[in-house]
Amino acid sequence: MKKFQTSLFLFLLFIGLIRVSAQTSVEIEKASKSCKPVFLVVYNSNSAETDKALSIANEAKKNLKSSSVVIQMNTADDANKNLVSKFRLAGAPLPLILVLDKNGNAAGGFILKDATSEKLADLIPSPKNSEIIAALTAGKSVYVVAYKESMASKKNIIDNCYLACNKMENKSVIVKVDLEDKKETKLLQTLKCDLNAKEPVTYVINSAGQITGTHNGLTDVNTLVSSAKKAPASSCCPSGSAKAGGCK
Repeated sequence: MKKFQTSLFLFLLFIGLIRVSAQTSVEIEKASKSCKPVFLVVYNSNSAETDKALSIANEAKKNLKSSSVVIQMNTADDANKNLVSKFRLAGAPLPLILVLDKNGNAAGGFILKDATSEKLADLIPSPKNSEIIAALTAGKSVYVVAYKESMASKKNIIDNCYLACNKMENKSVIVKVDLEDKKETKLLQTLKCDLNAKEPVTYVINSAGQITGTHNGLTDVNTLVSSAKKAPASSCCPSGSAKAGGCK
């Protein structure tokens, strides 16, 4: 009888662990559906370092003005192997803290020794940044058009970008950023946008996440396409950059 009780206890414990592991992806999906960013604490064993990483993530959540979620993920659990692959965590030094945007895409992260609540909060991307991240996550290039509503050439420039997307056979997307949108200040600064520009500027980001072209005003469609197909250059889109059709 005692042996049976012990076996039953171990079985129930095993089932419980599987349930907790599988819950990680469910929690991430739930946060995404609620448009909440996630501080994902990634570890492979319970330790003082893991506890410290969790504490930093919770501090970031507490200090953030908008709603967010802290989720734990044990890479040693088989139920999380798809997430390990998705976020390219195989061989990564652990513990670490990943920041997932409101659509569940990785926006960046820090290993424990470099992580602070301020740095984590700063990685949460703006709405337009999330669109860029979504495109890059899907392996697509991006045409970022920085404009003002008053710019007369805005429509023609955006139309040319749509034509370029057609030539790219659905391997690129357009992200339109208003130069006067205060929520996009950080993105505009990263792109080094001239807020006093007289006409729209198109920034081309290749599928590797690197800026491969900056075009002022109306640009030839073929030039836009060739820019998007360029091999990786030294300049790149920041890790905190860029789900199309996702949360607003």
